[in-house]
Amino acid sequence: MEQDLFRNLPSDTIIHILLRLTPKNISTCKCVCKTWLNLIESDNFHKSHPLVVVVSMPAKDSNRFNVFKLEDEHKEDLFTKFNFPRASTIQGSANGLLLLKDDHKDLYVCNPFTRDFVELRGPPTSPLWGDYYGFGVSKITGQHKIVCHNVKTGFQVYALEAGSLWRGVEAANPSFDRCYTSVGAYVSGNLHWLVSNRRGIPYVCCFDLETERFSTFSVPPKSVGIKGRLCTLGDYLCFYNDEASYNSFIWLLKEYEQAEKCWIKVMRVPHLGIFSSRHTDDGDYCKKFVHPIKVYRNGDMLLLWEGRHFLYYSGKSRKVRKVDSFGHISEDCWYRINSIHLTPRFLPLKRILGMENIISF
Repeated sequence: MEQDLFRNLPSDTIIHILLRLTPKNISTCKCVCKTWLNLIESDNFHKSHPLVVVVSMPAKDSNRFNVFKLEDEHKEDLFTKFNFPRASTIQGSANGLLLLKDDHKDLYVCNPFTRDFVELRGPPTSPLWGDYYGFGVSKITGQHKIVCHNVKTGFQVYALEAGSLWRGVEAANPSFDRCYTSVGAYVSGNLHWLVSNRRGIPYVCCFDLETERFSTFSVPPKSVGIKGRLCTLGDYLCFYNDEASYNSFIWLLKEYEQAEKCWIKVMRVPHLGIFSSRHTDDGDYCKKFVHPIKVYRNGDMLLLWEGRHFLYYSGKSRKVRKVDSFGHISEDCWYRINSIHLTPRFLPLKRILGMENIISF
């Protein structure tokens, strides 16, 4: 009788129960019955899963990654962790998958929850110029694509499908000689980089993964001259000043599909330099670079400071404290913490990409 009752539960109720489990237990539940297998591998389950943040603690030959839940109320819960077979850094995320790159510029698309990956040879680029990457899914056809930009060789695209090769983008490339972020911000089927020409005004370079065409639009008003950055914050494109100053704000592009882009100012970035020992639990974090990870409903923020420490800022008390459970690195270390948002997906990589050379780990 009890088995029949559970079997007849609505799928939404079963999803709500399964979402409380660890990735290991969710994977085990896929073996219970075909109904649960189909449910856990479905788009509905993937979209119902809350965001997590993947954190890499970089060091020479490091391949360790931790995955933390991002709850609405601040909790420091380790969701899962994994050791990738290659030492690599995060270059993007989309559809539950990570794009990783090693020191030899080889690329890997990895599903950390089904523990499988595909290895790709990096594009032919000029070694004297830095490479900038982006990873996303085209909005209509749902094709996964990697984009690489090199100042000397321009934009190249790799479609993740059997028999694919790197190819140049046919559309006219926008002209710029400076890119402020190495990882493209993926939002709504498009990749975004903040770029400029020499001492010119920074602007947003947008690449549509479906049409493989470029467009550009302006940064938020009164942000010209500010040392800004782009990132993905939840479902939105985010612009922020990474050098915490008195007039730094977080801007979100909420009405993305509008032809005239409208940035919305959502909150002020805490100026860490104003905090003396009586304002903070951890000493004086003077004028340093900050990156917003999460804005909570109550106005609190999770920040990455200087690529070294995670900080939790309370909007009510205006205090900052370290979040050591997320990890930190010492002041004399040259490396920086890698982190990116991800929505877990429990569908095997072969089913997502349709490629044969999938490796398990």
